[in-house]
Amino acid sequence: MNKIVLSLTIASIAGVFSLHAQTINWQTPQVISGTSDVLNNGTYFGSWAPYDGSANSLPVNGVAFQGFSDLPSLTYNFSGGNGGYNGYGSPGFADANYDALLQYGQYANSSGSSTIDWGGMTAGHTYEVQFWVEDIRGFTGTRWENLSGGDIGNTSYGTDTSAAVGYSSPLFSGGTSPGYFVTGSFVADTTGSEEVLLTPWGGSPDTQVNLFQVRDITPAPEPSTMGLLTGGGAMMLLLLRRRA
Repeated sequence: MNKIVLSLTIASIAGVFSLHAQTINWQTPQVISGTSDVLNNGTYFGSWAPYDGSANSLPVNGVAFQGFSDLPSLTYNFSGGNGGYNGYGSPGFADANYDALLQYGQYANSSGSSTIDWGGMTAGHTYEVQFWVEDIRGFTGTRWENLSGGDIGNTSYGTDTSAAVGYSSPLFSGGTSPGYFVTGSFVADTTGSEEVLLTPWGGSPDTQVNLFQVRDITPAPEPSTMGLLTGGGAMMLLLLRRRA
């Protein structure tokens, strides 16, 4: 009987990870404003600065973005094929590195949705994602996109979806001013992988990404707490064995 209870408990915990781990809790998109936009919480996991081969020599707030992404198993599928560009314009911030990075990006060659996938994460760990999109040229018209998170191959607009992430500021404006970034967090499930779906809107919509980073922000347990959990777990297993 005790073995059955233990098995059911383990299965229930695994089920929680499977059902709920992929939900991304998105914060309100923010106007790109300066160095402090780039978070350095927890531990760096990986990043992507599309089409910028020298990105890792331009750290911002202690984060070295990678033009040749170090995100494990990174794959992306941009609608109509991938386009790269390095002339989106500098916002003119005091941080020259941030300005330089934001001028590069990848865009879709058609108006459909696009996906960014990666893996290699630890099940049960909490991860933070940041996504930037910027275009200050001022002649593209109104453009924005929404981000949705979930299991690879099963993401859809309207499920775990962010508010509109605008290409310029004020939101939906074609004016020459910075774009937006958005931050979200989620718990990795047993697959250790995640997908972000980009859905474009506007007069001439196409998905775009200028910068992307993922960080492991899992709180480290206190030594006393870890010892208590380990000891308690061992005692429970011993008692179950004796009663079996």
